[in-house]
Amino acid sequence: MESRRSFLKKSVLIGTAAALPTLPSCYSSIQATVPMKTKSINKAAVLWYSQTGNTMRCGKVLAETLEKNKIDVSSGEIRDFNENSIKNIDLLVIGAPVFYYDVPEYVKKFIQSLQDLEGVPVAAYVTFGGPEGNQYNAACSILEELALKKGVPVGLSFFQSISSFTMIYDDEKNFKTKENTILPDRKTYKKVREYAGTIISEVKNGSSSTFKKSLTLREFSTFFGPAWWTKKFTDNHYIIKEKCVGCGKCREKCPTKSIDPDSFTVNTDTCIFCLGCVNNCDYQAINIMYRDKRVVGFNDYLKKNNLSFEY
Repeated sequence: MESRRSFLKKSVLIGTAAALPTLPSCYSSIQATVPMKTKSINKAAVLWYSQTGNTMRCGKVLAETLEKNKIDVSSGEIRDFNENSIKNIDLLVIGAPVFYYDVPEYVKKFIQSLQDLEGVPVAAYVTFGGPEGNQYNAACSILEELALKKGVPVGLSFFQSISSFTMIYDDEKNFKTKENTILPDRKTYKKVREYAGTIISEVKNGSSSTFKKSLTLREFSTFFGPAWWTKKFTDNHYIIKEKCVGCGKCREKCPTKSIDPDSFTVNTDTCIFCLGCVNNCDYQAINIMYRDKRVVGFNDYLKKNNLSFEY
């Protein structure tokens, strides 16, 4: 049976002839449209969207590094965002996981909801679970939205982690998750700290960077709704009443409010298949069938294999 990745490749190639005329021949540059507000960072905000904790871990290390440089830092989940946390800031950093070769639409909409940044330096980072995740372009998506809000791009980076796309755990032909069970590790966090230093240097030098997406196969596939195609191979997505304790974590992690633990139901029409519910349930109370196999959640996978993360 072909893997999800192989299926997506074929789907992309089949649609190329019809869709190519409607696609942009190139991407415009992502760059500042206003002067940089300041070359001195006194106050910064590091915000992230994290489903399984990988993006959060990197965000915390980045924030701690900025604090060691005597910068007042507000940090946390964008879902807990308080607008006061980015008032009068001199730097804004936003992180997200790679989600079907891009960043989640939820993150883009969050940035679009912000007030104009009026020249505040901005930076992005993403976490990704496989070597072909389109991570550079995904990070560019964050900077693109921030630049539209009059932020001044000063950097982007990406950090590999253990994959949390749970359908690949038993797929030998796909990316081998077990090869990256120690990621993120100390080397990863060293890279995060170095990235924080680069951001500080860029701002002090008043250096605004220019970025541009590449039209890779992975980027091209985003035009064909990879999440939609993945959902075509899933069924029986619901809450197992006998196992559910009503903690509400699945509802908390669902960006589209598609899951209701009170009625033990999932709105599969609005679900974007981010896997936040099954990955974070501590009681194995979320049922999802993928190609006739029950999906094992990320945290259950960690426990089964005795895996833990370094800080």
